[in-house]
Formats: sequence, C-alpha cells, structure tokens
Amino acid sequence: MDAREAQILTIAEIVHESAAMNDAALAVDFDEARFRAQLVVAKADAAGLVDVVIAAARVLDRLGPLGTQPTGGYGEAMLALASTLDDVGFDPL
Repeated sequence: MDAREAQILTIAEIVHESAAMNDAALAVDFDEARFRAQLVVAKADAAGLVDVVIAAARVLDRLGPLGTQPTGGYGEAMLALASTLDDVGFDPL
C-alpha cells in the first residue's frame, strides 16, 4: 500500500468514527459519543490533521465528562467537525 492509499484509509477511519459518534449522540449514549470523539482526536493527531483534532476536541469539550449530560452546543460542534472533515477531502484513487 502506498502513502496515498494509507492516507485515504486513515481519513475513512476518522470519518467512520465521527459518524459513529453522531449515531451514539442521537441514541443518547453520550459516553459512547465521547469515546468515539476521543478516537477521532487520536487518529487525526497521528495523521497530522490539526484542524480535525481541534474540531473533535471542541466536541469533547461540549460533551463534558463521562457520566454527565453534555453542555449546550455539542450538536453544533459535531456539525463543525463534519464540515472540517469535508474540507479535508481527497482525490479518488
């Protein structure tokens, strides 16, 4: 696998985790949403996607600590993360 394919797969994994985070929030499973947001931060950080790290960290901030209800604005933060991921984009293979 070349570097370009590896980058595309990494971005796909990040997008998958982000979608799972959104699904968890819709199911009112905020601890799962926090877990998925942490995975997005870690994978984006390893890939050097600073804007994605910042956007996902904002989601984590809005979701708050484990076992609590999220603060206002977590949905907006999730939409901002989706927009940031859309901006990353990539050319098809």
